[in-house]
Amino acid sequence: MAAEPEVFGTKGAVGVVLIHEIFGRDDYVRSVGRSLAAAGFPAAVVDLYGGRYATSLDEALARRGELTDTGVLDLLDAGRESVRRRLVPHAKIGTLGFGLGGGFALLGACRRRFDFTVDYYGRIERADDLEGLGAPVLGVFASEDEGVTPWAIGELLPAAVRWKRRVTLELYPGVRHGFHRPGTEHHDAAAAADAWQRTLAFLIEQRPGRPRSA
Repeated sequence: MAAEPEVFGTKGAVGVVLIHEIFGRDDYVRSVGRSLAAAGFPAAVVDLYGGRYATSLDEALARRGELTDTGVLDLLDAGRESVRRRLVPHAKIGTLGFGLGGGFALLGACRRRFDFTVDYYGRIERADDLEGLGAPVLGVFASEDEGVTPWAIGELLPAAVRWKRRVTLELYPGVRHGFHRPGTEHHDAAAAADAWQRTLAFLIEQRPGRPRSA
């Protein structure tokens, strides 16, 4: 049975559907939801694993293997409806995720009706899914992430050019995959703080009626 989204914040003009890393919904992603709400962006934290949390990488990969794109996209739609009830009329709603969640955040913006997306070091199988993208994207990547960053540079950006889609890529030098998450060996406090400020600036830009920067 699918777990209900956890929603933080209320009365915002921009809402976020927040998607966890490969291990599952945990206190880290909840803390991100609280931080978004504190900044004025209500967030619905979805649970792709139906209340289960992986305790090893092998288990996490097995959980990931059980997911289908359609099932995940349906959960993102449910998250959108959950956060919509906390927003003012005519608010915008987008996706934000980390790692596994970053890839699904981007896929959601390509396949469903979201107004923006923020992808922290996540990838999708087919970069040409950007053909269906109708929203601006902020991508946050690490120079030392050999599994994702070459894809972002070699496939994502060319697809954005090919399909004429708005994609902004922030590349952080000398840091590795997962650098935003505190308490891990890959955490980089300076890069994480800078990426977060750029994320908030991007969300502010999405507010209805606000002119887009050139």
